[in-house]
Amino acid sequence: MVGITALVGLFLASCGSSSATSGAVSSTALQRIHAAVGLTEAAGSAHLVTVAETSGPSSPSSSAPGAADHITSVGDIKFDGPDLKLTNTVQSGSTSTSQSTTAVYIGKTIYMMVSSDPPKWVQTPYHQRYAYLGAVQTTALTTTTGPVTVVGTGTVDGQPATSYSVPMPGSTKTVALTNSMNQPYQEQFRIAPFVLSVWLDHAGRIVRTQATQQTTLSQGSQIVIEHSTTTLSDFGEAVRISAPPSSRGQ
Repeated sequence: MVGITALVGLFLASCGSSSATSGAVSSTALQRIHAAVGLTEAAGSAHLVTVAETSGPSSPSSSAPGAADHITSVGDIKFDGPDLKLTNTVQSGSTSTSQSTTAVYIGKTIYMMVSSDPPKWVQTPYHQRYAYLGAVQTTALTTTTGPVTVVGTGTVDGQPATSYSVPMPGSTKTVALTNSMNQPYQEQFRIAPFVLSVWLDHAGRIVRTQATQQTTLSQGSQIVIEHSTTTLSDFGEAVRISAPPSSRGQ
């Protein structure tokens, strides 16, 4: 892992270079994106908000999109786990109803508050790092080869930020699932190439990511479109995240 000092040095060195004009592809911009994850996580903690809208599934031959579900996740993150405590609210587009749950992620374990009398925490394994950047894991930024484009400057939550465009390759993942008849099957998710928008603040930290992803499901070749925006703020805030008491494994 590259040390924090080296990452800070890389960022400061890039600031000393001639800045790229808006819309230009820049090697300096690529360096800033590579350094951004380390500079962000050096803060130790942050407030996190992710808003996602998922439409589908729909048939490739149909022009009518499926009902959109809105998912909002709000909470705090400690980057060294990463550990998170989030309130997740799902609003179904088909029924216009919403449901909220609380989840705590400690490394690769997730604790979910389930509805019961009284409410209980359920502990289950989480087999990968939580993707706190929304559409991608952090390695997508630290290993990207670009080309990275400087889009322009603006504000995020009232603070100055610079926007970058980062192309992401397509990917395929196979997941073991169980259908309504409790029969196991393999579902293949094919994500088309997409563009990730990344906003960096004056310190080179990631303050927002945004993406639109198209995923094709192997079962019936259904297509799902997801628009997601993740915002990070309050870097270095005091955060206490721990496993809830009386959680039981599944």
